[in-house]
Amino acid sequence: MRTSATTWSLILLCFSMAGAVGGGLYEHMVLMRLWASSPPASFAMIQADTGVPLQNFWIPVHVAITVFLLVWLVLAWREKRARLFLLIGLAAYLSMRVWSIVFFIPEMLSFQKVPLDSPPSAELLQRVAQWTSFTWYREPLDALSFLSVLLALDGLQRPRDSPRHEATP
Repeated sequence: MRTSATTWSLILLCFSMAGAVGGGLYEHMVLMRLWASSPPASFAMIQADTGVPLQNFWIPVHVAITVFLLVWLVLAWREKRARLFLLIGLAAYLSMRVWSIVFFIPEMLSFQKVPLDSPPSAELLQRVAQWTSFTWYREPLDALSFLSVLLALDGLQRPRDSPRHEATP
């Protein structure tokens, strides 16, 4: 069986989304616990000069997702079995990205600018608590996007229903 460009674009989208889910889980379970543990001193973990360069992972992952998503939409819009799942995944992904652009990214950039030796304020601790709390809702959106893309791939791979033929006497 020959694999089409449509299928390959969806497979690459699945890999990109898997990277986002895995990276999100790692960041949530490991890195966030470290940088949010005792702000602002623990912000060294996310500072530009001393911390983990998160953008070196997230920018390529989201560029890949965007490219493969657009390619797949162009190549396979007529694939009805896969289109519904892909549109669900697209809606979840766009919701998560808009939320990230509006809240998570600006807040992270703000945390990165806090001097490490400044005293912790109630306002800063509340912002960190809000950021970490909201992250619990962002991960399910990533998981829904990934699951939807996997289901779209499954729908694309299923053989088309062949017309039923009546047995002739």
